[in-house]
Amino acid sequence: MTIFTKFKKEVYSQESTIWRYVDFSKFIDLLDSRSLFFPRLGLLRKFDPYEGSLVPFHSRYKGGESSEIVRESDEGLPNDAFVSCWYLNDLESAALWKLMPKSDEGVAVKSTIEKLSRSLERTSSEQYMNIYMGSIAYGHEKVRSRKEANPNHVRGDDVVFTKRKCFEHEKELRLLIWAYDLITPVPPDKTGLKLEVDLESMISEIVISPEAPCWIEDLAKRVVKQYGFSFEIRQSTLHKLTF
Repeated sequence: MTIFTKFKKEVYSQESTIWRYVDFSKFIDLLDSRSLFFPRLGLLRKFDPYEGSLVPFHSRYKGGESSEIVRESDEGLPNDAFVSCWYLNDLESAALWKLMPKSDEGVAVKSTIEKLSRSLERTSSEQYMNIYMGSIAYGHEKVRSRKEANPNHVRGDDVVFTKRKCFEHEKELRLLIWAYDLITPVPPDKTGLKLEVDLESMISEIVISPEAPCWIEDLAKRVVKQYGFSFEIRQSTLHKLTF
């Protein structure tokens, strides 16, 4: 059975709604592989160069690790962390429709924290030993306030679950697997790992981009049916005027 560690101190309930915004091609891959892709955290540095970085902590905590140790950790830690990122909010995000899918043919997979956890717990855990789950803290001062007794002691979990305040619009819930928790190591040349999930347990609804042409919804319904699923599918009404 998968062991979930609720790392963060922020409050959220098991019923909280979460969203995963993906390209249509990645949606097809989800159905075909029945697996969630966990990329190495280092790959996310193309969006934020401070992902998984000790630099923001080191610049605040004087008298801590040497600059050499910080540099080494800054390079190594992101490659030892595998993450799955979700938007934590009851409402869909107009901003993430623009930022995440590479085209107007994007898809949002809607779930809840409870459903996501259950979908992983119901599958084999032969690949890993533990999954950490938590909401991202935006602003490194939040972490410092929790470490008044020993502010120089920054854990890897603190680094992975903290981002700058300029990314606060992401409202991210993150799943984390450390390389040392993997039973079978991921080769260095691999960009990430896939974990089998129970999609029937995980998915509440499939929402098509509000900018997508109408035929995308019909195509999604046909594809889902071909893979043997019966998810509720609809196009987002985010941009539709109501009178």
